[in-house]
Amino acid sequence: MRYLRPFLCEGIVLGVVAASGLAQSQATRPEPPNPEPVIPAAVFPGLDSPPATAPGAPVRPQGHDPLLDLPPLPPAQVTLIGGTVTTLNEVMNQMAFLPFGTKKEMRVHFDTRTRFFRDGAPISEREIKQGQRVYLDTMLNGDRVFAKTIWIRSAVDEGSSHGQIVSVDSAHNALTVRDELSDQAIKLQLSPSAVVRRGTQQVTLNDLTPGALVGVTFGGQREVREIDLLATPGSVFTFAGQVTYLDLSRKLIAIANRSDGKNYDIYMEAIAPNVLRQLREGVNVNVSAVFDGTQYAARTVDFQSAKTQK
Repeated sequence: MRYLRPFLCEGIVLGVVAASGLAQSQATRPEPPNPEPVIPAAVFPGLDSPPATAPGAPVRPQGHDPLLDLPPLPPAQVTLIGGTVTTLNEVMNQMAFLPFGTKKEMRVHFDTRTRFFRDGAPISEREIKQGQRVYLDTMLNGDRVFAKTIWIRSAVDEGSSHGQIVSVDSAHNALTVRDELSDQAIKLQLSPSAVVRRGTQQVTLNDLTPGALVGVTFGGQREVREIDLLATPGSVFTFAGQVTYLDLSRKLIAIANRSDGKNYDIYMEAIAPNVLRQLREGVNVNVSAVFDGTQYAARTVDFQSAKTQK
């Protein structure tokens, strides 16, 4: 027994050392990697991670119903155009629109995606009426001109208009003019200091008569500052220039008048048939015509050579 105790002590010591070494080796051994999921997240997102968002995926507007609502408008360049609503088709959601400064109508489409405003306040499409002056934010939607936004402006800023006098109210210093572009009658208030001119000569308000052609300059609240009296019924005018249009069935020609660079329609009812037969597009003529309140009616026609008109 005396000899067994040293061996027993040595065995216990060796056992403790071996157990300590095993514990250290287990502590320093790296953990094996977690097994890959059976279904990758790229194939079935949402199992172990947040859903992946496809790059470039369109963001659906809040409250948009893809079955009932129209698709969002595509990104496109927007152009602001001012003009007059000449015709309105609420069933087909479209209007004929005449831009300011032109005589060529354009067709404009709108729908529930179009926003409508009057003086900055939202309104419904029912407040758009034929003859109104409006401003449109337009864009191309496929092959159609689409109105993204439509504004109505109640207040009138400074501007000018050309047209024909419909009525003169001397008692209230008011004037109603039918605008030549929109064909809309505009009531204007005459300023106490309003100036009326015929050419370079200053005339009086008494020279303004219904049927006269005028150019009007006005300020805020449609207050007239200046009136240019262009023609009164019975006035005689001489037009000199090239014939740009000819319709013998209507006895109508158009002349590019050299003195002001404008085109004038002149009716040739009083001109002899043998003179009418000599008219051709491109021919240079001098025409004396009377303004009868609705049109220019020719009285005489003189043919001019190209050398003479130079």
